[in-house]
Amino acid sequence: MASSSGLSSDVLTGLYMEMERYVTVAFSYLHDREKARDIFSDCYAYILERRDVLDGDLAGMKGYLMQAVRHRCLDELRKDSVRQAAFRNLCREDEEYLADDNVTRRMEESDVRELMRNAGVKMKKLTFDIYVMSRFAGLSHKEIAEQYGITRNRVAKEIIKAGKVMEMLVSRYLHLLVLAVQLLGTICITEGIRSL
Repeated sequence: MASSSGLSSDVLTGLYMEMERYVTVAFSYLHDREKARDIFSDCYAYILERRDVLDGDLAGMKGYLMQAVRHRCLDELRKDSVRQAAFRNLCREDEEYLADDNVTRRMEESDVRELMRNAGVKMKKLTFDIYVMSRFAGLSHKEIAEQYGITRNRVAKEIIKAGKVMEMLVSRYLHLLVLAVQLLGTICITEGIRSL
């Protein structure tokens, strides 16, 4: 029984010299030049690591390397398919979750509470209290003035001041919300294009 002598340098060099042929085959499966090069490199490295135990002539090893490249491409396509399906399911779940009126309402309520907390930090207590009494409790300027022992004119000024702070906070919130929606849309579109 003859022992394996391993692959010769000529066989290894011959395989490497035909790299573009293998990359082209991988590219035909994956449509991504970088992934195709990576797959060739991985398959060639596998052969290099086992050059002492593998045995064969150049023609036989070309077939072996081609089979390895094809199998790796098919594995990569299966992985991509699973990733794309998982991403589509995630997007679908997000859409269903956000479409639920109760969830949306709870998120909006939570956002409003957070805005009000931030507003309370940014305003004087009197200004904040007057704003809340006017906008949420529905008290008139006269009622608020009597409750706090100030003039109606001062109530109006405090409401205007509070309104400017709220406008700034709401515009920041809306800006962040728009950015989040754009990011989610970009991700979904990108993944949708990749799945085509």
